[in-house]
Amino acid sequence: MRRLTPADYRRMPWRNGGGTTTEIVIAPEGASASGERFLYRVSIADVGSDGPFSRFDGYDRHIMLLSGAGMTLDCGAHGRVDLRTPFEPHAFSGDWDVAGALVDGPVRDFNLMVDRARSTATLEVKVLDERSPSAAISLTPRDVCIMHVIEGALEGADQGDTLVTNAPNAPFELRSRAGANGIARVAIARISERSRP
Repeated sequence: MRRLTPADYRRMPWRNGGGTTTEIVIAPEGASASGERFLYRVSIADVGSDGPFSRFDGYDRHIMLLSGAGMTLDCGAHGRVDLRTPFEPHAFSGDWDVAGALVDGPVRDFNLMVDRARSTATLEVKVLDERSPSAAISLTPRDVCIMHVIEGALEGADQGDTLVTNAPNAPFELRSRAGANGIARVAIARISERSRP
């Protein structure tokens, strides 16, 4: 299990220059800086104005609202995505031309992108509290699990930290840490590498 803290993250401008992103983790490491196609990337974006999203052809994208009143994603012929409910994941294609319109002021959102040809992914949020202080996580040999602590704290991770693991030997447990306001809210991204022919 690898623990990342905010000091390990990288802040950078959007590819289209319209905002900023805090990159939490990318594989392979340094891929975006070198121009190499990445397998997956997890990040948090701060959106302060309406405008187009950067295109990422060949990638599947997952997004959820962390804070703010929300925004609407206009995906053209593919319809709209209402990003108004916090911690509710939505998926769309990086091939689409997407424009975001803020509902009422700036928002912060959580993002997961994966190379469609090489992997699939899911994004969910688990809440650990006094009634359910732990959650079991199981992985296959082709899985990577990235767990970002949105709120509260886990055993071994504070708010804002991220845990990364690809150890498939046995299920492991996430446990909330006592005294962390009685709750831990965790974004869980699971990336599964496709079998090669």
